Parts: sequence; C-alpha cells; structure tokens
Amino acid sequence: MSVERSHVGHQTRYELSDETGLSCVLTFTADPDEPAVWKILLPGPDGTEDLYGTHRLPEPDAAELEAWLSPIVGPDRATELANAVEAAPPPPAAWRPRGDADAGGGE
Repeated sequence: MSVERSHVGHQTRYELSDETGLSCVLTFTADPDEPAVWKILLPGPDGTEDLYGTHRLPEPDAAELEAWLSPIVGPDRATELANAVEAAPPPPAAWRPRGDADAGGGE
C-alpha cells in the first residue's frame, strides 16, 4: 500500500492505493471560519469517488483517526492512513503559504 498526499486550497488529500488501484481517499478540509472536517471516500462506479462518511475531529491524533477509519476501511488501511497523516499533517485552517495571500489560493 502507498499513500499520496496533496494539498490544494483549504483541502489536504490522502489517496491510499494498493496493487489493485485506488483503495480510498481521506480528505481534510479546513475552510476559514468553518469547522474542520475529515471525509472518507471510497471508489465508486466508473472511477468516481463516493463519500462514505464525515467526521469532525478538531485536533485528532493518529489513534483517534485510526479508530474512526477502522470500521470503514479496515484496520490495515486505517493504520496506513493514520500514519500518513501523522507523518505529513494538514496545515491549520489559518495557514497560508507565501505568495498565497489572495482568497483564491491560485498560483
């Protein structure tokens, strides 16, 4: 299994793949002035990603995230995702990279 992390705008995305392809996607969205939300998406028909569940964990640790994900994606995938988040956590909602002062977040 491998996890690829990407960050665009206010969303951080962790894509978990195995030998058969995309296994699941964990996203963290932290829009300013909104509660931060974790979402788990599972592969759907024709390459879509179907929303399976959402959870608000303001400051989760790996164990809390893993406990929420385990019944959904299984313990091995949950551990892999929690480890990826712990290794490269999403930035806080108020964080803005240099040169990204506009609300659009474009380059």
